[in-house]
Amino acid sequence: MSREEARRREAAELDGEILEAIGRGWDDPLDEVRFDRLARDVFAHQFRFNPVYRQVCLLRGVSAPADVAAWRDIPPVPAGAFKVGRWAAFPPEAERAAFRTSGTTWDAPGVHHVETLALYNAAAVSSARRFLVPDLERVRWLFLSPPPREAPHSSLVHMFAVFREALGEPGSGFFLAAGPGGGVRAAELAAALDRAVAEGAPVLVAGASLALAGALSALEDRRWALPDGSRAMLTGGSKGRRADVDPLALEREIVDRLGVPAERQAAEYGMTELSSQYYDERLRASVVGGEPAPGGTFAEPPWTRVRVVDPVDGSDVRAGGTGALVHLDLANRSSALVVQTSDVGTRAGPRTFRLTGRAPDAEARGCSLAAELWLGDG
Repeated sequence: MSREEARRREAAELDGEILEAIGRGWDDPLDEVRFDRLARDVFAHQFRFNPVYRQVCLLRGVSAPADVAAWRDIPPVPAGAFKVGRWAAFPPEAERAAFRTSGTTWDAPGVHHVETLALYNAAAVSSARRFLVPDLERVRWLFLSPPPREAPHSSLVHMFAVFREALGEPGSGFFLAAGPGGGVRAAELAAALDRAVAEGAPVLVAGASLALAGALSALEDRRWALPDGSRAMLTGGSKGRRADVDPLALEREIVDRLGVPAERQAAEYGMTELSSQYYDERLRASVVGGEPAPGGTFAEPPWTRVRVVDPVDGSDVRAGGTGALVHLDLANRSSALVVQTSDVGTRAGPRTFRLTGRAPDAEARGCSLAAELWLGDG
């Protein structure tokens, strides 16, 4: 058996285990022993087949997979490293997707190379079902982004396309245009909102905060009382290079202009470099009951782990302390299992964390920059 045949066989076995872990959902997660074993198996796979990562491990004193005794010891990859090198445990000819962060003319984008979309898609749908549509099989989505053909390298747009396929009702669509002359397709969006009201069909308006604010501005002073059950999903932070959005003011405007109550507005936190997403529990709590955590608190999917670390030495901060967020995402099997970000947060509970900001020298987030470009502000 050749090395590539062995790699493909091992990758297929790991992907099967990860899909099984995702499929178990929140109510029957892997126990800590099985999670730890699977995480270390994925690490060993990446150590063997990702030469760039192997060199990083060697420089950090990890000379073999056996040197890692537990998942917490797996060396993280800084998110910024996706801008240099090729972080992939597979050859280029096996690539299925290449998601890019929003770079600038003076700053190259980061690239997340993906061998299979099955893991990404499964993780995205599982989390969306739990936190966005726990009470619905399908819903009419109004995506404030370009369609996939106009933004083929956007992980956010791909996620929206997955939602439309797996969870979408007829009438779902994309209402921004990419490229020169792009922006909000205001007439089409207004018509879609009008149809939803006329047909009594609940909708889910989804997009980056900057995109949603831009869409409301493009709709001028029009207002809608969207049908009961309508909701919104916001992502990407509220700060870009040129424009900022006041989150509370945007929340109130969604209530006033679309008729979507504040408790039906969900926040999503994700990164191009990760295959899984995090959501707050406000929308879910409003539908199925329960007391949501304070704003900025996100639930960890069972196939992920989040550490809060000292950004200098990588050690876990004390209970209640603030530090850099490090994500272990099993769905990142083909790229980098553990990613250290420039986001700052605290541990909120056993399986939740609170996002408190960004490191002082951190760049604006990818979705914020992308939204500015889509709105013609780049």
